[in-house]
Amino acid sequence: MPPYMDPYTRSADHLDLLSAGLWQHMAPHVSAALAGIGENDATIVELGSGTGLGTCVIARTAPMARIVAVEPSSHLRAVLLHRVASDNDLRSRVTVENRPFPSSRLPEKFDALVMINSLGHLDYAERAQLWRVIAAGLRPGGCAVINLQAPTTSSAVPEFEMARERVGDREYHGSARAERVDEHTMIWHMTYRTSEEGHEIDAAEVEYRWNVLDAGTLESELAQHNLHANAAGDEQFGVFAIESDARRR
Repeated sequence: MPPYMDPYTRSADHLDLLSAGLWQHMAPHVSAALAGIGENDATIVELGSGTGLGTCVIARTAPMARIVAVEPSSHLRAVLLHRVASDNDLRSRVTVENRPFPSSRLPEKFDALVMINSLGHLDYAERAQLWRVIAAGLRPGGCAVINLQAPTTSSAVPEFEMARERVGDREYHGSARAERVDEHTMIWHMTYRTSEEGHEIDAAEVEYRWNVLDAGTLESELAQHNLHANAAGDEQFGVFAIESDARRR
């Protein structure tokens, strides 16, 4: 497997701050999809934990569960580990794993798997490996929770502002635009700026490849592994709960 190239090296200092608002909107849908999973001593895998905003949502939703939080970016993982270690409850239940999927060290069996805002980092072959892991590892009654980020078809996206937050005398803001590469792939261009009194004092530009996936293709890929997906919550957030076909019988 090629060495992991961290796409967040230059943007990590902005991401936790600018992602908090997104997670406020996403949290109810993820929690609803996980309802009932953590009533007992469950095991939950989170792929692409980032700075731990989603990890906290999972932990609140499943207060008895043990969580394996996978984050390969050392810059994001530093914030994640600090967030976990600073909270006695999280510290007792969350294990932080550094290897990227599919080389992550995961439990053989789990009650849920969560992957929010990260699926596009996986190409077709890596997604197939993910579906195999879910099909083999998911315990009866469990589910995997993923989201499909817009756009779900490859297309150019004009620049737009993602988020803006003020801390002290400074404003931190992020914008994004995308270019189409082919029918399966886009390149996102992200700009993170810091300003004070209306003057820009710092800016970082990053880019990364993103593999698009729509609901129809998701269902087709899952069917090859005896899995199916049900939409969870508001359609605009693209959250799906994946279950084994055995639950339909």
